[in-house]
Parts: sequence; structure tokens; C-alpha cells
Amino acid sequence: MPSYEEVRYHFNHHDPFARHMGIELLEVGPEHGVAIMPLDERHRNGMGHAHGGAIFALVDMTFATVSNAAGLYCVNAQTNISYLEPGRIGPLRGEARKIRSGRNLGTYDVRITDSDGTLVAIATVTGFMTKYPIQQKDA
Repeated sequence: MPSYEEVRYHFNHHDPFARHMGIELLEVGPEHGVAIMPLDERHRNGMGHAHGGAIFALVDMTFATVSNAAGLYCVNAQTNISYLEPGRIGPLRGEARKIRSGRNLGTYDVRITDSDGTLVAIATVTGFMTKYPIQQKDA
């Protein structure tokens, strides 16, 4: 199985959508993980705040920091997200914590803040653990 650093490297270098959004996984671990995303024009809605879709993308990748830490792909099966405040100041930061994990399903808490510490969104994510190992690819 890959190390936490190898899982972090894999997603940072081999996930084209995350790269397009500028999302970077900073910490990968079995209980807690962190990801960040810049807040530039490609992430903003018509009012100039963080777009809900961009926030959701950060939630999904932050969920990956914990759910994939065991070295097997875990995919998002369901997300319940509450948008609390507009994200105004970047970068946005996501922190994920494992609530519970079973043989096939896990539940994770994800919180998104902007750089002034404002809580932008909270989400509960249910993930489905596949049997597919994360494959290391050449950089």
C-alpha cells in the first residue's frame, strides 16, 4: 500500500480536475486531512464570491485526504453540504475528519474556511471504499 505522502502526491499530480481548479492536498492521514484552493476569477460567481461548485470541488478533494489514506480508492457516494457564508478571501482551506469507517462505507466531516477564518461551508460526506489500489504513476 502507498504511504500517506504517496497518496498525497498521486492526487496532486494525477487528478486533472483538481489541478485545473488549483486544489492542493497538504495533509493526508487516516483521521484528518487538509486541502487548499486559490480563490481567483475561475472560482468566483457573478457576485464575486466563491462559486458553490468550486466550494463543492474543494469539499470533495478534502474528503479524499482522509478517505483514500488507506491506499484504496474511495469515491463520493453522497454529500450533504450547507453553504454558510460567501467565500470572499482566498485561498480557501478544507479540513476533513473521519467520523466513522466500516468495511465499505465511511462518513467524513468537511469544513471549508476562507483565509480570514470565516466558516464558508460544512459537509458530511459518505464514501464508498472500492477494492482498487491507488496506483503510483510516473510524474
